[in-house]
Parts: sequence; C-alpha cells; structure tokens
Amino acid sequence: MTKINLEIQVLNNKIEKLFDRLSKYSDDELNRIIIKNKWSINHNIYHLILAEMGIEKYIRIKTQYPETLVNVKIISRIIAFFLELSLKIGFTYKGPASVTENFPKTIKLTELKKSWKKSRNSLNGLLNSLDENILSKGIFNHGLIGRMDIYMTLNFFKFHFDHHKKIIYKLEQRLNY
Repeated sequence: MTKINLEIQVLNNKIEKLFDRLSKYSDDELNRIIIKNKWSINHNIYHLILAEMGIEKYIRIKTQYPETLVNVKIISRIIAFFLELSLKIGFTYKGPASVTENFPKTIKLTELKKSWKKSRNSLNGLLNSLDENILSKGIFNHGLIGRMDIYMTLNFFKFHFDHHKKIIYKLEQRLNY
C-alpha cells in the first residue's frame, strides 16, 4: 500500500467513525442550529465535503499541466505547521465563500455519506493516477498556506477534519441536553 493510499485510509476511517457515531441522531437533530449564527452538525460535514471536492477539482486542473507545477517553499511548510497548531488550540479561520456560504437549510446524513464516498473514491482514483514525479510539487494553492504538495494536502484534510470533528462533538454534547 502506498503512502497516499495509507493516508486516504486513515481519512476514510475517521469519517466512517464519525458517520457511525452520528447515525443514532435524526436528520432534524443533525440539522438543528444549536449555536446562533453557527453551522449545524450536518453543515460542518457538508463544508468538509465541499472543501475536499474543491481541492480535488483544483488538483485535476493543475496536474493537467505538470510543467507549470512549482516546488513547495519552506515557508509554506512552516505556515501549514502553524495553521494546524492554531486549529488544534481552538482558533478558527474563515474559508472561501465557495465552501462556507449558501448551504442548503437541511441535509440528510445519508446523502452526506453518499457524497463523501463518491468524492473520496474520485480523489483516490485521481491520486493513484498521478505521476510519482509530481507528488512532491505544489499541486494545490491554499489561501493561507500557499503551494502544497500532495502529502501536505492530505495532512491538511486530516487536521481540517479533526478541527471540525471537535466542533461536531461539542455540538453533539449540546444536543444531548
């Protein structure tokens, strides 16, 4: 199993555990706005899916022109480290409108799971089709971090997921009161 497949499997395991945990709640509960002006549990999951789908779309386009790919700068690695650290200690950052605005009012958990699986399978297929020589190139340009290689991108998926999982768990606790 390649390092990429291993990383994808870790991500898959994380989301499967989350879906299993949330399956005991109704869609009404998962769509409930628990904190005014904040997302519901399902909105958090929807955001994660949109973010991953957008990144995959970007990578698909960018990798069609491998000669334009640049090396990742050390400053990007440093910023990625500090972004991950800041999310772990509770800071939040506003993402781009394409992944943070105009969400449907209600979303079914089963539809989210279906979308996630479809998106993840598509991403996995893309990553396994890429030439080894471009995996360490800057194939994704993150708004705060800058150019990221595929390993940094997959790590971003992990710490972004973990950040929202923490939010989801806090919302879940408030559901139970």
